[in-house]
Amino acid sequence: MLRYSTFAPLALVLAFAAASPAQTIRFQTSAGAFDMLLNPTGNADLQPLVDNMIANVGAGVYHNSVVNRAVDDFVLQIGSFQADSALLGDVPQFGFDSTKSFDPVIVDSNGDGQVDFNTSGLTNTIGTVSLALSSAGPNSGSASFFINLTDNSFLDSQGFVPFATIADLTTVDRIMALDKIDLSAAVGQSGSLAYTDVPLASDGDLVVIETASVISQDSHVFVGPLRDAYGLDDLPMAGDASELANLNAIVDNALSSMGTSNASSAAAFASAVPEPTTVLLAMIGLVAAAHRRQAAK
Repeated sequence: MLRYSTFAPLALVLAFAAASPAQTIRFQTSAGAFDMLLNPTGNADLQPLVDNMIANVGAGVYHNSVVNRAVDDFVLQIGSFQADSALLGDVPQFGFDSTKSFDPVIVDSNGDGQVDFNTSGLTNTIGTVSLALSSAGPNSGSASFFINLTDNSFLDSQGFVPFATIADLTTVDRIMALDKIDLSAAVGQSGSLAYTDVPLASDGDLVVIETASVISQDSHVFVGPLRDAYGLDDLPMAGDASELANLNAIVDNALSSMGTSNASSAAAFASAVPEPTTVLLAMIGLVAAAHRRQAAK
């Protein structure tokens, strides 16, 4: 399993996190849609993993993400790479661009190579979802995830923590039934597992995620992607006064709902460094926290 580059810490989002009702993410791929139910058992230990996924969806991390690994009787992996085009002929010479994502989720706080909490009731069986990890261990998971296609419980002791399930595997099975191609040599990475089992749609194109959004019965839960949910055509860049003002208004509204407790540092962070990634993190954390407080009333 591979994990690629990050663009900002997730700590700001997690700082405002609180347990919330189970949420469902709908991934619309070019081969159909599937729904991922986050933390179906309400295990509080899984909340950081849930928050990570919600933040990724809200930030649009999975937009144009390539379904790059479809290994029969093992896993379907998504979220490692992004593609500007789904055309096979447009695959970059040296491989896809790595997905830009938040910093990895910390599940091993003391660095002993073991997940901090009891995972005895969490196992990688068919339909469950875990973050992909690098050789760095349990704390290396961020955007890339895999869907278990069989009993992969041997992964449990290696730090792969299932945090979601997919009840209806119809689309997943459809993707797995597609022809696959080994692109590893073509992109100069011969034998790389990230490129050896790439599924191709019936028209010969890559399979990509077209949209990913939270669908929930709870109207108070944050829904992404962020641009669509809050009417921002583009995230503000440094010096873009009009967009930054729009963003500040949203943050102010969130602050008024939250009160001042634990919010001043995040607001200062957003105001002091008007970079896209920094503002985005503060905004997600503040808005999500405000909505959760409303839901608790």
